Amino acid sequence: MSSSATVRILLADDHVMFREGLKLLLGLEPGWQIVGEASSLEGLRERVAELQPDLLLLDYHMPGGDTAATAAWLRQRHPALKIVLLTGATSPTVFRQLIDCGVHGLQPKLGSGAELVLALQRVLRGETVIHPELASQAQASDPGLTPRELQVAKMISEGLNNAAMAEHLNLSPKTVDKHRENLMRKLDVSSAAQLVAKVKDLGLFE
Repeated sequence: MSSSATVRILLADDHVMFREGLKLLLGLEPGWQIVGEASSLEGLRERVAELQPDLLLLDYHMPGGDTAATAAWLRQRHPALKIVLLTGATSPTVFRQLIDCGVHGLQPKLGSGAELVLALQRVLRGETVIHPELASQAQASDPGLTPRELQVAKMISEGLNNAAMAEHLNLSPKTVDKHRENLMRKLDVSSAAQLVAKVKDLGLFE
């Protein structure tokens, strides 16, 4: 982007105080404008289409759907949009899933404001900025599942059936069933209950 262009930013976090802090922090940067806020994944796709932001700062722990799936959907349909995820998660598998969905940045919520601003500046210059500690943990703990299989595993552990998963992921029930079959084979389980127990044992989404 041109250094003189206004950067339009959409903040998506379900905690009002955290959004207020981000607005104060990012509002100090010349040329950065907060054009909207969201407190849920519900309606976020429509909000992006309406506001056409340059940058989406998205919290991983958001109600209303699957964050990784939403980010991947937005990446596909809004290729010019920069997406940076913030996470308080501690699971290396979650880090791997978020990196694999194609976001431009992944930063810990416990990081400093200065680190976040620097990361966003780099993203706006065209870089992909993954926090080194999160990248290292993700690489060391790859369970061998594809990003889509991880999404399906998370949804099964949350109690969603095939029809609900297909709707969330914009896939056919048959395709979801194939991902489910591959997932259960890789984790060496034969039922949803066993899969949920295995996911818990592995700490995949803690």
